[in-house]
Amino acid sequence: MRFSRMDLLLLTIAAALGAVFVVLLLGAGRAEQWLPAGQPRDLPASAAPKPLPTLTAQDLSLSWQQSIFSPERKPDLVSGKGETAAMQGVVLTGVVIDGQAQWALLRLTDKRSLKLAVGKALDNGWTLTALSPLQATFMYQGQTRQLSLPVLRLPPPSTAPLITLPNVPRP
Repeated sequence: MRFSRMDLLLLTIAAALGAVFVVLLLGAGRAEQWLPAGQPRDLPASAAPKPLPTLTAQDLSLSWQQSIFSPERKPDLVSGKGETAAMQGVVLTGVVIDGQAQWALLRLTDKRSLKLAVGKALDNGWTLTALSPLQATFMYQGQTRQLSLPVLRLPPPSTAPLITLPNVPRP
């Protein structure tokens, strides 16, 4: 039987690969070789973080007057549940708590926006007595009412059909 050059080359490669396989099966390369342990490096001294700059009330009010993320952003519709006649149409749209300064951001029945500090009163006599990150508590003649921030929801999933490519045969 006579072998061509290509057959001899392929047999040589197969034999070399077989020898490498047998050497690996016998355990070559299983021992880990670690580098010698080095001296620990000195870490740079960590400086205390710089305090955040304090913002004035006017700077904080700008973030409420303008949309931060999108000019088309609109609030969810308010259902009107849990409101009394005296607080009808007043919606809590935001809360600002900055150290000792605390404000409730309200939207009134006439669509006016109002920033009200704790201890101040609305035109109808209701006084803002307490403020938490999600609620504002108002008091008027011994009655107490709470306004909560609306819970935002994701829009329903799209019902539009998926995009499909036309079936075009290859040229």
